[in-house]
Amino acid sequence: MPLFADSQNTAINGGNFVDQSIGVINSNVTTNISPANGQTGIDILLEASNPDAAHDSSARDYAPRCHPGTREQYIKDIIDWGAPTAGADDPLPLFWMKGLAGVGKSAIAQTCAEELKKLGRLGAAFFFAVNVREDAEQFFPTIAYQLSTEFPEYHDLLDQRIRRDRTILKKTMAIQFKVLIDEPFQELEKTWKGIGRRMVIIVDGLDECKKANDQSRIIDIIAAAARDGVTPFRWAFFSRPEPQIEASFTSNDVAQVTCMVLLPVSDDANPDIELYLRSGFKNTLRRRNIQVTSQWPSDDDIQALVKAAKGLFVYAAMVLRDHIVLWSLILRFRIY
Repeated sequence: MPLFADSQNTAINGGNFVDQSIGVINSNVTTNISPANGQTGIDILLEASNPDAAHDSSARDYAPRCHPGTREQYIKDIIDWGAPTAGADDPLPLFWMKGLAGVGKSAIAQTCAEELKKLGRLGAAFFFAVNVREDAEQFFPTIAYQLSTEFPEYHDLLDQRIRRDRTILKKTMAIQFKVLIDEPFQELEKTWKGIGRRMVIIVDGLDECKKANDQSRIIDIIAAAARDGVTPFRWAFFSRPEPQIEASFTSNDVAQVTCMVLLPVSDDANPDIELYLRSGFKNTLRRRNIQVTSQWPSDDDIQALVKAAKGLFVYAAMVLRDHIVLWSLILRFRIY
């Protein structure tokens, strides 16, 4: 009776038993390794990531964006940093826009992500949010997965790495960054298969990452790679100036590779807020097919709202989103 009478996919090769359903294994080389459950390495990576954190995720369909004509200089500065014109000086690899809650950081981050995508210069994006996108363990896997959809050679290399060791996704963030992002792109550069130009990775709401220590760790890991010149990316961060984040970005090692910009609470934002409000009210009337015989709201009412906003776009956004406020204004001014 044969030793392996019931075996269908087993052979003996050089003294090694081989399951031919997963390829040929000799004493030196393993090929065509299929992970458990028929999953590819990229499938496993996707499970460890958070697709909702992407700039174009349906979960963020109503994400704030800058209204046309507003925040133009800030947007231009970031685009020029992320996609400099030919012959321009090479910008610092990290960018940090800080500002208090409600000043419009996320709207700028979203708008810049969309503009950089149009220019072919967006590598990936992660938009943190409390309770839904706050897990630091998903951060580098999410960035890696998005990058894998942009660069085929990197996709294949990453797939192989995770097939060999799926525990990579359970390692520390420093190891995840090294194995999922740093080393693969270095390997591609050595074989002349690199991405050819620096791409931008946008990280919004870092202060909403669940653990303060993880916020600092993300900055330190990325800054260390930037100092060593091993990352082919530029990283743009948008966050509140929380103490631990401020301490990381202003430390000597990180500050030397970071361009820092303050988005202040200032009356300088009033013209943009006024434009945003006027356009918002106009769109509300149009959507509801309301006809008016005089200007509504009046100039005085618009200026009162601008003054009440005190430089915060979030106030204007809340006014325009709140149907109760809108309809109370409609009734107050007897608009039919």
